[in-house]
Amino acid sequence: MTYTDLVNEVLIRLREDTVTTIGGSRLTVTDDPVVDIVKLAINDAKRTVEDAHQWSALRHDWTVTTQKGVHTYPLAGAKSFASIESIYGESGLSIRNVKLSYIHKKAAGKPANNTPMYWAVNGQDLNGDVTIRFFSTPNDAVDYTVHGFKRTPDLDQDSDQLKVPSTPVIYLAFALAARERGEAGGAQSTELFTMASMYLKDAIALDASLSDLDNEWNVI
Repeated sequence: MTYTDLVNEVLIRLREDTVTTIGGSRLTVTDDPVVDIVKLAINDAKRTVEDAHQWSALRHDWTVTTQKGVHTYPLAGAKSFASIESIYGESGLSIRNVKLSYIHKKAAGKPANNTPMYWAVNGQDLNGDVTIRFFSTPNDAVDYTVHGFKRTPDLDQDSDQLKVPSTPVIYLAFALAARERGEAGGAQSTELFTMASMYLKDAIALDASLSDLDNEWNVI
């Protein structure tokens, strides 16, 4: 579903006229303040829904090519939100995820450069991308594949596509916009937030069922 489609879905529920364009971008001010509120609400709702679950549609693989003597690498485009599932080297062996403090402790001994055995998230770079630190520090150029999940950029143009389920995004945006007005079509915003939560739970359950082996719960 496109950004314009999402905006119109919310406008219809607010009993407002639909639009043929969002007017330039998400930050472009139009002649209709309701449209401007809905545009922002859609992205607020999208971020909330994307962060609520490791959606199959948000799976992403990064390739990190190491350099001799360099231990920290950014994951391009992993701004604000990224979840790392596993890291594999060219040999097919996985690198173990450990606490960053453990890597700091091991690195304090000034070990020689070697093949990485461990990794940990090490904050963000100047672009806001998540960075990972390897230990030992690589001694050669090797490709590592990072498997995980990545939030998509904010919807900005008419044709930008939503990747996560649309219904919880629409109803959460509807609730946010309705709260600005106090009421929408006889439904209080608290009721709309409840509906949005229900749709989100249902969407998560359906998505989790697509990869049930990755969503097993064990009693400990």
